[in-house]
Amino acid sequence: MLIDFARAFAQGDLDALGGMFVHDDALIFYGTHDKLHFTRWADVERSFRRQSEVLKALECRITGDIHVRLLAGGAAACAGTAGFGIHTEMAGVRFDLPALRLTCTVERHESRWRFVQIHLSVSDNPFLARVGHVLEGA
Repeated sequence: MLIDFARAFAQGDLDALGGMFVHDDALIFYGTHDKLHFTRWADVERSFRRQSEVLKALECRITGDIHVRLLAGGAAACAGTAGFGIHTEMAGVRFDLPALRLTCTVERHESRWRFVQIHLSVSDNPFLARVGHVLEGA
């Protein structure tokens, strides 16, 4: 599922992304930047749409191990990786982040897993210092 998420995000495939998330007001999506904190699918979708408009030549892939723990008798799971790689350009600034942290909680809905919580974080302070002005203007 994380590999499919990386592929859909890189392609800006909102239909595929929409099928991966629950569509209720309890969804939680948050990232390092304070403009990436959402609790409704409509807000997450709007963010994905905006990111696909401003991120150029976007490449995403899982570059590290994925760790999974099943919960609630297999009805839910937590997963994470310290290797979510993003390579892109935004507002003329090229950046390569080969090892973002991604953690999520998924629930089984009929025959599919769907994200109910997802978190991406950047731990690279030099990167944030270099492109913070771009993020602030997004």
